[in-house]
Amino acid sequence: MDSQTSSEIVFLVSIATLFLCLGGIAKYCTKVSTGDGGYPLHQPVLSNFMPGLKRGDVEDLLSDVDRWECPVCSFKNVVDRPLCCLCGAKKDCKFVEPSNEIEHFNKSYRHDLARQSSQNRLSRQRSNPSLLFRQSSKNRLTPNNRMNRISSFFSRMILPEDLSARQRSARMRKEWSRHVDIHGQPYWRRRCLDTNHVPAAFVIQMDNEEDSFDTLKIKLMSPVLEDAEAQVPTLETESQLTTKRLTYVPIEAVDAAKLVTGQMLSEGLWPLLHSISKLPFNAKYAWLLHQVADLVLPYEVGYLQMRAQRESVFHEALENLLHLKSIELCAIVRLQFLNEKGVDAGAIQREWYMLVSQALLTEEVGLFVQANREDHSYILNPNSKEAFKFSEMMTDLDAYRAAGRFIGRAILDGQVLPLHFNPTVFKAILGIPLTMDDIECLDSTVYKSLKYILETDSVEDLTLTFSVTSYTQDGQVTEIDLIPKGSQILVKESNKYDYIDHMVRYLLFGRCEGQLLALIQGIHDILPPELLIPLDHKELELVLCGLTDIDTEDWKANTVLSVNLKDTPVVQWFWEIVESLSLDEHVRLLQFATGSTRVPVQGFKGLTSYDGKICYFTLKGVPYMPGMYPVAHACYNRIDLPIYPTKELLQEAISMLLLSDPTGFNIS
Repeated sequence: MDSQTSSEIVFLVSIATLFLCLGGIAKYCTKVSTGDGGYPLHQPVLSNFMPGLKRGDVEDLLSDVDRWECPVCSFKNVVDRPLCCLCGAKKDCKFVEPSNEIEHFNKSYRHDLARQSSQNRLSRQRSNPSLLFRQSSKNRLTPNNRMNRISSFFSRMILPEDLSARQRSARMRKEWSRHVDIHGQPYWRRRCLDTNHVPAAFVIQMDNEEDSFDTLKIKLMSPVLEDAEAQVPTLETESQLTTKRLTYVPIEAVDAAKLVTGQMLSEGLWPLLHSISKLPFNAKYAWLLHQVADLVLPYEVGYLQMRAQRESVFHEALENLLHLKSIELCAIVRLQFLNEKGVDAGAIQREWYMLVSQALLTEEVGLFVQANREDHSYILNPNSKEAFKFSEMMTDLDAYRAAGRFIGRAILDGQVLPLHFNPTVFKAILGIPLTMDDIECLDSTVYKSLKYILETDSVEDLTLTFSVTSYTQDGQVTEIDLIPKGSQILVKESNKYDYIDHMVRYLLFGRCEGQLLALIQGIHDILPPELLIPLDHKELELVLCGLTDIDTEDWKANTVLSVNLKDTPVVQWFWEIVESLSLDEHVRLLQFATGSTRVPVQGFKGLTSYDGKICYFTLKGVPYMPGMYPVAHACYNRIDLPIYPTKELLQEAISMLLLSDPTGFNIS
């Protein structure tokens, strides 16, 4: 065989190989873009359809997308979002605020910096020109400024007193941040926000009995915590009951290198974590997703099969979570509801999370109570010991430990939950400093009362004592001393600041310290605490709870269509009907299609299947027959949509759909 013949054969083989490759690619693309029924899926923008990508990959691809910074909370939103997804402020609003920063270095704490008497402190605050004064807009505005205030309505100006509860909470995320000094040591930096004084700040930290009890006398300068009742029971065995507790430490005494769990990180990690904390949320979230992915036990190594009865799903969830051991804590879970045909390809897991989280907040369970009627947020129930009667085999602290593991597992599994906790709960979980200003998001009436006590010169006329009235689970009134024999000590001008500090401690910490300890331990049974350090409390809420609003434009932009819907008016009718629905109806439709009531952090482009891979919402056209209704395949975020001949028939079908029970897997 001569060289020319050999060259021709090689050339022909190469051509044949090329055609085979092209044929394989075409076959793969057709397979990827078709539904189960053989109708190929229409891809409006091919680059937006990303089979095989995970949530972390989506964030990487979105890293260069243009964003706008919210004037209220400084959150950076994707440019096409009209409202801030963190606080709800409008894109074109204007918000100008003064600020002042205070740095709390670890090395700066000395005995001479211990809190002075209330009288000296009041004098210091009044004489310090660097502190911010918050006054009503009426007192602050001159005649000319009043005209500007009126015209500011037309320029969408927002003043601090105009903010909603959600916006005030989001704005406060800028108040505290960890920084690193020239030696690589972390310290807290405080940005004051429109206060006429700088309230005392405290940090909740887990500590060991042997080193905490001696230092508490210095840290708190308060006799109440020397009392034996300050010791907190935990979920550990009897031999460990005295080794762990929560402490409530003044910011001046805090070692910022110490995590909420009491652990000390190596010095080399802090500069890295600090640099991550300065990144926009999307970059932080991408980092978190990649870190969390490394925690998951590979499926081939082992996984958990969990079967649940729908009528007892909550009780069984707590029992199962509480008894997970070591390697099981981060294993992949496959769920199945007994006597139902569904196989867990994603939707069953999403529904399981939704059902458990909804039950977790109910009054019947007794673990959480509504704290704020304005934003309907929840706190830990101070009376949980009496209220929690859900299981004779489990105490309330056991339940909080399991609830913490549930939260940790949700972040691990990328699930978003309808757990609308009060901002103080998220701050406590992260170990972010707390102050009197945080009482406002707990109870605005109590907050106004505390402010009045600070501002009045005749506090003795109020006949207050160092005690607080509380209600037991059965409605009986009890009086709790804030300090030993507090009910016998009157609040005076000379000690009113001490009274405020003890009252704030009780409201934020003292009445639920055992419950809080168990919850924090449960979360960090799953997640290493350093993974959450870069997040502020609103970002943690966003990771856990997803987006509060359902953006129909985002939904529409991230929808895949089958080809047989391309030339029909059904798609346009569908979106017109969806846009006309109420928020509650949007939630029900979303649950019907995906098994979840919440939208992921990344919006609809972040919808996933069972394996964590991106799985866009899909509309697949099917032939219409009289009496047909849309059918959901929630595991794949898909609706099989009959090609209705009229918009009225489609409207009627969707209305009937919204009236049905969106839970259960006996049908598709």
